[in-house]
Amino acid sequence: MELDLELTPRSRVLLGILGAVLLVLIAVQGVPAIYRLFVNQGAKAKQEQLMQTENLVHAAEVLKPIESEIYKATGLAQEEQPVRTGAQGAGTLFDTEPPETVIRARVDALIRRAGIQQNYQLLTKPGSGKQTQKLTIQNRERLVLYLYFKHIETEETELAEIAEQAAEAETFDMLMDAWLSEDTESDTAEKMEDTDEASSGAEQSIEKSASTDKAQSADSTATVEAWRFASLPETIPVTHRVKLAAYIKDMVIQQLRGATNFRQGFFESQVHSVKTAATPGIFGIGAKPATVEIQLRRNSGLLSILAQSEDEYAEEVPNTGELQAALIKYIEEIQAQRATLLEELALAPSTYETQLYTVEMKFKTDLEKLVNLNHLIETNAKWLTVRDLRISADKQASRSEGQRGRNREGADGANLNVEILLLARIF
Repeated sequence: MELDLELTPRSRVLLGILGAVLLVLIAVQGVPAIYRLFVNQGAKAKQEQLMQTENLVHAAEVLKPIESEIYKATGLAQEEQPVRTGAQGAGTLFDTEPPETVIRARVDALIRRAGIQQNYQLLTKPGSGKQTQKLTIQNRERLVLYLYFKHIETEETELAEIAEQAAEAETFDMLMDAWLSEDTESDTAEKMEDTDEASSGAEQSIEKSASTDKAQSADSTATVEAWRFASLPETIPVTHRVKLAAYIKDMVIQQLRGATNFRQGFFESQVHSVKTAATPGIFGIGAKPATVEIQLRRNSGLLSILAQSEDEYAEEVPNTGELQAALIKYIEEIQAQRATLLEELALAPSTYETQLYTVEMKFKTDLEKLVNLNHLIETNAKWLTVRDLRISADKQASRSEGQRGRNREGADGANLNVEILLLARIF
């Protein structure tokens, strides 16, 4: 039996309608899915770009408190620049004028300060391309440590002023007591009230001046409140906090300069962990878990300051154990804040670009002035680097000295021919 597979016109129409319906369903379901796929990719890219921008702004907020200080330390800060708000940030020498103009002006100023004659040759030209520098984790750690250094430096100044005012108030009380002791007993009560009022007034003035100094310091440094480090514990007397702040500041600046043998850092070298093993107890009764306690090392400089404080002021100062507990809590808080800031700085780019300029100079001078110039470059213009230095004796000056006999300098004090190649980094 043979099957007739030929479609009738009616069957063809029905199949065509069915195919059209399927195509419509596919279009309705598939096109939005494809559209959402492309839209999601574009939205994801925009979201990542927005997040990166927010991270950059966030990292810039962290660096604002120390940006101007870094510019001052490297000699990049503008001289007599107007006070800028925290949002505007600090300005550099290269914000308003072309780099070549700034370089010539700064080099000329260094030449004048070194006492070298102004008849020198100067050639400035841009280097080839830009140089990419890496911002390593060590650089970020040093930035955070520098931020803490500026904080403890400011706190030391404030505490020293408060201690000085407190000493003046105590001297005033002693003078008043001595004066009151010479009066009759009938007048003693009334004058003691005046003394108490004067003493309380002095204390209030100390508190007001301290709060004013703190407010001015916060305004001058333009420090964002969220990034302020913790202050030394108030349970420690002011005079002892002054000693602690001074010692911490000296150790931190030595760590920044690489002049210490700390393997992990200053605070890490001052404390150590004391572990206590767990005790099972008797059938679980009296069981104690394992504990880890942070203590100051016996050879710690901070501990020696606290011990001296207890010996000198045994009646006024809490025992060393209470002071240690407060100081250890402070160290842990500072370490936690530093770790948080380091995480925020990790959002910043890992590289940055610097534009290079070469500066060629030729002049005549004596050895003393040349040393002065090199010292000024190293201390006041750290964005300048001496790449090459060539020195030769001036033949004419040598002949004139030979004719007149030995002399300290030639006729004009310029008995050396100097050629210097400087490298200027424009940030």
